[in-house]
Formats: sequence, C-alpha cells, structure tokens
Amino acid sequence: MNKNVVLMGKSLAFVNKGIIAALMAVMLMAVFASGAAEIGLSAETLSVNEKPTKGFSTSFSVTNNGTVNLSGLTVALTSADLTNFNTSLTPSSFSLNVNQTQIITVSGTIPRSINTRLSPFKGTITVGNAQASRSLSLQVTAASQLDFDNVKAEVDGKTKSVDDGDSVKDVKPGTKLIIRGDVRNLFTDNDDITIEDVTVTVIIENIDDGDDLEEEDDVGDIDADEKESFKVEFEIPDDVDQDEFDITIEAEGDDENGAKHQVELKDVTIDVEKDKHDILITKAVVSPTKVSCTRSISMNIDLKNQGRSDEDEVVLRIENANLAIALEDTAVPEIEEGTGDDTELSKSYSFKIADDVSPGTYPISIRAFYETDVLSDIKTADVAVEECRQAGTSVPPFQEEDEPVVVVAPEESSDDEEPLDVISEPLDETTETAAFGLSTPVLIGIASLLGVGVIVIIVLVVVLVGMRKKE
Repeated sequence: MNKNVVLMGKSLAFVNKGIIAALMAVMLMAVFASGAAEIGLSAETLSVNEKPTKGFSTSFSVTNNGTVNLSGLTVALTSADLTNFNTSLTPSSFSLNVNQTQIITVSGTIPRSINTRLSPFKGTITVGNAQASRSLSLQVTAASQLDFDNVKAEVDGKTKSVDDGDSVKDVKPGTKLIIRGDVRNLFTDNDDITIEDVTVTVIIENIDDGDDLEEEDDVGDIDADEKESFKVEFEIPDDVDQDEFDITIEAEGDDENGAKHQVELKDVTIDVEKDKHDILITKAVVSPTKVSCTRSISMNIDLKNQGRSDEDEVVLRIENANLAIALEDTAVPEIEEGTGDDTELSKSYSFKIADDVSPGTYPISIRAFYETDVLSDIKTADVAVEECRQAGTSVPPFQEEDEPVVVVAPEESSDDEEPLDVISEPLDETTETAAFGLSTPVLIGIASLLGVGVIVIIVLVVVLVGMRKKE
C-alpha cells in the first residue's frame, strides 16, 4: 500500500516536470517568433518647411532589423490636417529581406490659401504588415512670408535694437516708448505675390493696472521682395510697479491668393525701473487764468510718488517775484511708494495779486523736493493780469459829421416884383432865432410862403373889384 502511494507520487512529479518543460518551450518559441520580425526607421519625426503654393519633398528609410524576411509592407499617412496638401508616399508598398533598407519619399504641395499661423500641420506615417509595424510623425510648416527687419525700441531718446528674447530696459513710469522698424515681404520677384493690408500690432501685457496697452499701425500692401516701415508709441502709465512686462510685436496680412501670413517677435519684455526717490508734479493749475479788477487766484497741485521709497520730507515751493508770491510748504503729508491712491496727494493754495501789478502774463514756478531740499520736479502755471476798467468809465462823445447843405428854391414871381434871394447855408443846431426857437432857414422859408400868399390875395381882390365895376 505504501509502495503504491510512493509510486503514484513519483509519477505525478514526473508529469508536472513534463508540463513545465513544454510550457517553457512554448514561451521560448513565442519570444523567438516576436523578435524575429523587426522594423527600423531612420527618424521619429519628419519636418517640412515651405511657402504657400510651393511643392515639398522629404524622405526616410525603413530597415528590416529582424531575422525573417518581410513581405507585403505598406506605408500609410493618417492626418486630418494634411487633407489638402496632395501628399503622396512612394513606394506605398514593398518587401524587405533581412537587413535590407527601403527609402520612402514623402511629397506634397502647400495650399495657395493656407493660414500659415496654424502651422505646423501634423500627421502620422505608419509602415508595417501583420508581423511588425512602426510609426513616425510628419510636421509640415507653411512658412509665413512676412518678416521683421531692423526693429528698434526708443526710450527718452535712447534707441536699442530688438530681436527675439530681448529686454527693453530703462523704461520708467510716465516715459514715452516708441517701437519702430520694417516689415518685409519674403516672396521673391519670381513669385511676384503681394501681401495686402499688412497691420503691425504691439501689446504690452498687464502694465496698466492689470490691463494691456495696445497700439497698431496699418502698413498697407507690400510687394514681393519689398519692405514697409511701421511705428507705434506708448505712454507708460505713471501708476505702475517696478517689474518686467511681456510685449508682443506682431505683423499679419493676406496675400493676393488668400493665404494668411503672420510673424511675431518672441519672448520680448520691457523692464520698468523706478528711481529710489521720484516726486512728480502731475498737475499744476491756476484759477482763474486771467484777472483784472478782482485779483484773487487759487492753485491746485497734484503730486505722485513714483519712487521706490516712502517720502515723508516732501517740500513744495511756489514762487513769482513780480507777483510777490513766495510760499514754501513744509507740511506735506507722507506719500507712500507703490501704486494706488496712497501714492498720490492733492494740495490747494490761495494768493492775492496786488493792484499795482502791471498788465502782463506771469509764470508761477512750482517745485517739488524730497528730503527737504533735493529738487525732484518743476512745473510752471501762467496767470494773465489785465487792466481793470470799472463800470461807468466815460466814453469819448460821438462826433457828428457836418450836416449837408439844404438849398431852398424861390417861388416864381411876376415881372414887376423883385425876385427873392436864394439863401444857401448849412443847417446847424446853433443857428437859431430867439423867437419860437426856429432856425433861420426855416423862418426864411415860412416868410417866402407868406409873401406868395399875400400876392395871390391881392390878385384876387383886384379881379373881384373889376367884376363889380362892369356890373
């Protein structure tokens, strides 16, 4: 009984060893089979760069690195981006013996109306059969035919060339920044393609209390192998932190075939720097700007701390010797550094201009000091003093012109009567008679009329008497 059990145990052990050996053989065969077919590629990525309308061609090699010959290998491109590029793969199918190599050519054409800004356009090329396969990436860049040339940044009269990765330094709050340069059309004379409606846009990011500053210049059309200039200007805000700010300089336009072209200077920054002490007079206004009889004026002055330090020893001096104005204000409150309302201060002052100040325009000087006596900024505000003319001032009388001469014509008279003299003299308000206050010419006219009336009456009487004698 015990012997039988021992024999059965030995038999089972033998069987188990046989099974394990068989399994190991199968596994070794599988490993050998999988390693027997192997494809090698000369590159993991193919990159192409060409301008719109132009054809392109590139290649890679496929090698049979396995231990068995490979037949029925195919080459295929998978891509949604490259649909309109007329891409072809040559050869598209082939066989490879062990250690043999095949060159695959990839060719195509950049579309006429491509948007170059969307580059690169990507796809995947796969080579293989049922035994083995490998893949690589294809990237096609439609090259923009716009490019920048001779770009410069000007800060307070100082000019610096700007290229990718550059930083524009010495930019201070409140200063003027000018970006200028040229945009070139890279199409050749043989291409003869004009890029139209080119616009240059410059953006300084997050510099205006978290907002961008943006300016653009419409350059217009640029012919093939020509360039046009651009210029944009910025006023750096007074209220800005000392920091580095990204700046985008970009040009874009469409060529006559509808292709979109774009170029950008990359990784450009401006470095805003502040002095340790900088008290700025941001406003100095006198009111009213003209005085005459009433000669009281007021001045409103705004200060801004643009430095890196809090300022608690600011002094203001307001002066004009001719107006007898000489004020020194040493009681200016502390002005903090940084940004916001705490870095600003407004002050108002009143002055009386003396009555004996001569008419004229007088500049009033306003100077700001830090640390009591170090001059930081100076401004002027003009006031015009005019002559005082009080109400009721006599005006020279109006001078009347000589009155015209009036001629009184005489009435016709009979032969036996002497004619009346013609009187000719100017009318004058001073030529008056004592009687009735009438002028002499008027009285002469009245007398003439009375004389004529008397003659008429006499004639009538004579006629009537003659008629009665006849009766």
